[in-house]
This record gives sequence, C-alpha cells and structure tokens, in this order.
Amino acid sequence: MKCSDSIIDKSVAYLHTEQRNIDTIGIDKQDTETIVRWINREDKKVAYCVEKAIPQISNAIDLLYERMKDGGRLVYAGAGTSARIAYMDAAECPPTYKTDYETVITVMAGGRDCVFRANEHLEDEAESARKDLRDVKLCEKDTVVAATASGRTPYCVAALKYAEEVGAGRISIACNPDSEVGKNADVAIEIDTGAEAIMGSTRMKAGTAQKFVMNMLSTGVMIRLGHTYDNLLLGYEASNSKVSDRHIRMYAEAVGNPDLSHAKEQLEKAHGNMRIAFFMEMYGVNYEKGREVIEQTGGNIKKALSILEGKE
Repeated sequence: MKCSDSIIDKSVAYLHTEQRNIDTIGIDKQDTETIVRWINREDKKVAYCVEKAIPQISNAIDLLYERMKDGGRLVYAGAGTSARIAYMDAAECPPTYKTDYETVITVMAGGRDCVFRANEHLEDEAESARKDLRDVKLCEKDTVVAATASGRTPYCVAALKYAEEVGAGRISIACNPDSEVGKNADVAIEIDTGAEAIMGSTRMKAGTAQKFVMNMLSTGVMIRLGHTYDNLLLGYEASNSKVSDRHIRMYAEAVGNPDLSHAKEQLEKAHGNMRIAFFMEMYGVNYEKGREVIEQTGGNIKKALSILEGKE
C-alpha cells in the first residue's frame, strides 16, 4: 500500500529503515521456531552491512585517537535505543580498560531517566542537545559521536552542530544512506540495514548495527591508546584483592608461563593488580615502582613498557 504524499512526512517515509520487509510478511502466522529463524535470518545481514563501512569506522577511530591521546573524551549523543546502547558502551569502558568514568560519556535526549522510561518525543528537542553538551563542558579536545538509526534525529544533528562551534571532533552513526547527521560530521558512518523484521522497530537490526560500530570505536581507540597488551586486558584489577580465575589465566598468558599457581602467587604479591604484577615479574621492579609507572603513563601499557625498557 502506498500512502498519499499529502499526508506523510517524506523525510521519514522513504527511509530504508522505515520500509516494510517483504521477507517477513506473514511472520505472525508462523510457529515460534519459524519466527525466530526469520528474525535470525535478518540479523545475519547486519555484519555484512557493517563490513561495508570499515573504512569510515577506521577513520573515526583515528580521529578519536588523535584527540583522546591529548586528554579528549568520547562523547556519545543520541535518543532512544541509540542512546541506550551508547550508555552501555560508555559504562563498560572503565571496568574493561581502567579508564576514568569521564573518558567515555553519553548525553541523551531527555536525560538519564529516558534510559529506563522511553519518551521518544524528546528527540525533537534540538536545543536540549546544546544544553546537555554545555553541561558536560564539551571542548575542542573532545569528539561527539552522534548515533541515530534514521540519521535525521534533531537532537543528534544539533549535537554535531554544537560540536563544530566549539571545535570538537564530529562522528555520526546512521542506518540510512545520505543522512542528515552525516552531512554535519567529519566522519560519517552509514550502515544501510534496510527494513526491519517488524516494520519500524529499529531497536532490531539498526540497533544491532550501532552496537557493532560502538564496540569497534571504543575497542579500537582503547587499543590505539595502549590499554591492551597484545589481545589481553592487563587492566583488570581484582576487587578487594580477590584474584579470580580469569585474572590468573590471563596473567599466565601474558607472561607465557602456564603454571597457574605461579600466576596466582605473582598477582597476590601485586595486590591483584595485573599490570603491576606483570611489571614486577618481567622487569624486576617492586610494587611501588610499578604503581608509579602506571600513574605516570595514565595506564598506557605501551608507554609504561617503553619507560621500563629505558626507551623513554
């Protein structure tokens, strides 16, 4: 059925994410397993859609790195599902990479309350984006990553325009081509996920695509910033000095010694701090020196190793 052009918003009606999916017509008449298989069939397409945007995602990581290495922040901006995914990504960076809780943050249309209680009308309040970014003291060192499935959310467009005013970096994530946010970004990441299994439910493929991209952005920049040792997380620190099985196995991998009893002993000497334990064992320093190097380098493992190896 084609709606009359006189009663629809053309800017929304012709978005790829807003179309009816011909491959899932009749889904409500299927048995449960078929419903799941049809949804899964659509989900399989997401990774291939993201793959097409790898050059833009790579450029975005490089942009983030150049600013964050000098103390800048990654500031997600979004509404609805996009912002909820961003909040999750931001919340997981400190425990994973031992970053400060202000290094990766999120501003959302309607504020934090909308994480749990949706109010989709607030995404149209463009001026609130400017206020939210002023409240977090956005500056030229920072980078705003505006995420929106439609690519036209006023809150996100306004966030990028304000970022330009203060000289901050600008990255957009959208799930439609030729997006409005993309036109206001230094790097436009556009993942054309197409029609959803359920028409208009952009928390599905579009949401998954945005999760993929945010994972890549935060993980990629943390690797570039030196928060990993090869593909290992040496930032883990035991809570209350209780060394977990994960700590022990990862430490054993890092030092190349499969003796788990040895790994546990070394971690306990370092009060559960994996990086300090690694420095103590591999470079013969004491606990105090290991902590000093971590503080000196802001947790950058590559820089810490350079100092311990006498290269800096």
